[in-house]
Amino acid sequence: MSLARENRIDLVRGLSLLVIFVDHSNLSFSGALQHSRGFCDAAELFVMMAGMSAALAYHPASGAAGFRATASRTLRRSFKLYWIHLLMLAAVVAAVFLLPFIRDPALVREWSLDKLAAQPVRYAVEAIFLRYLPAELDILPLYMLLIAAVPLFFAAIDVAPRLALAASVALWLLAGIFHLNLVDFSQPKGLWYFNPFSWQLVFVCGLLAGLRVRQGQAPFAFSKPLFILAFVFCLVAIPADLVIHLGEYGETTPLRFLISKTSEGPLRLINALAIVYVVFNLDALQRLSPTGWLRPVFAAGRNSLPIFVLGEILSDIVTVSVFGREGIPLALELLAVFVGVAILLGFALHRDRAKRRRSGKPASSLLVASQPEPDYGPETTTEPPSIPDARPNTAT
Repeated sequence: MSLARENRIDLVRGLSLLVIFVDHSNLSFSGALQHSRGFCDAAELFVMMAGMSAALAYHPASGAAGFRATASRTLRRSFKLYWIHLLMLAAVVAAVFLLPFIRDPALVREWSLDKLAAQPVRYAVEAIFLRYLPAELDILPLYMLLIAAVPLFFAAIDVAPRLALAASVALWLLAGIFHLNLVDFSQPKGLWYFNPFSWQLVFVCGLLAGLRVRQGQAPFAFSKPLFILAFVFCLVAIPADLVIHLGEYGETTPLRFLISKTSEGPLRLINALAIVYVVFNLDALQRLSPTGWLRPVFAAGRNSLPIFVLGEILSDIVTVSVFGREGIPLALELLAVFVGVAILLGFALHRDRAKRRRSGKPASSLLVASQPEPDYGPETTTEPPSIPDARPNTAT
């Protein structure tokens, strides 16, 4: 069976991870950078790439045995993400409350740790049950739920793909209209910032595209009129989003619903689909070599979970510096970005070399089969991405 490499998933993830680091660093230009990419941001791209990777890595062989094997693997992955999430939260809390030079009331408020400081036992328990997600540590819980639900998504899609997509759209609409969501005491509205009932649609779109790739088809069938329309939408969305947010129109109705990140508003969803459609139909991106000058970026995408964790640590360090000094000069901000990006890319290359030494083979990206296989194990494809996003300064 002939195999081809699908490297654009890693490229999108790697580039997004670098932008996420800047977005979460709370620099003077972080907000403007985030809103200069259109209605959506890295969150949608990550979740959609997660769906594509899950289709390649976890789609089961036919029958009950294949379903059980997939369920076992996805549950193990979810529990791994759960423990990583708790460790990251514990590290942030320990740093803020135990290190005198970090303890800052403004930082405690920024990371929504004030309730934990007031009632540590209660909110520590809530954190264990994912009902308290402070310090921007809310993307891993979303992915945790989505990856655990992968076998159910497969079961529905394998029976009737269009009906499964229609059901996903219906759930997205119901969640947006009736505000169906989970509890998060760290948020002003007391609800998850990334509503899983809304964001599952982004993930399902990725799953469907990944299953097409698995069957030897293009993830998004090319149509010249549709490509032009998607490209124009991506361009127009950039100044439109800047006008909305810089002009503070985003808090008004109906724009608030159209661009809501919590409910994955229609404009965000359309923008994300348009970006991915353009990216996966550009021949120039398909021809980019993962071993060329962009190798560190591809490596970051292949090692998305450790790179995300390191990026969060670095962005937290920068945030502490900004809050502790009430801002830093622009030159130091740019230096922090350069050093942080260099550390992330260097660590990604180190991870790739370590993998190559262990396996004796070059680090590979996602392997895409020209014909369906019973199962894609860890030895033939990287694990699906498990990361998170860049988020706006205020929830909608």
